[in-house]
Amino acid sequence: MRLSTEQINLIRTQVQTRFGASSRVWVFGSRVDDARRGGDVDLYIEPQTEITPWQEAELRVQLQDSLRLPVDTVVAQQPNDPRPMCRIARLTGVAL
Repeated sequence: MRLSTEQINLIRTQVQTRFGASSRVWVFGSRVDDARRGGDVDLYIEPQTEITPWQEAELRVQLQDSLRLPVDTVVAQQPNDPRPMCRIARLTGVAL
C-alpha cells in the first residue's frame, strides 16, 4: 500500500474524530497497488452514525489539505452497505 504510517494514522484519526470512534475506513483503488505511481486516495468509510453530504465534503477537504493529495470518498449508508461500489471497496480495499 502506498501510504505512510503517518498518513494512515492521520486518515484514521480524522475519520474517527468526525464520525465516531467505531467508524471504519478502507483505502482502495490505485493506492493499494505498490506497482503503480501517483493517483488519488480512495477511501471507503463506514461511519458510526449517519452523516450528511456536507460532513463528507468537509472531511474530504480536510484530508486533501492534510495529505496534500486528492481524496475521493465513498460513505456507507448502513453497515456492510450492499451497493456495488461499497462491496468492491470492501473486497479490494485494505482496512486502516
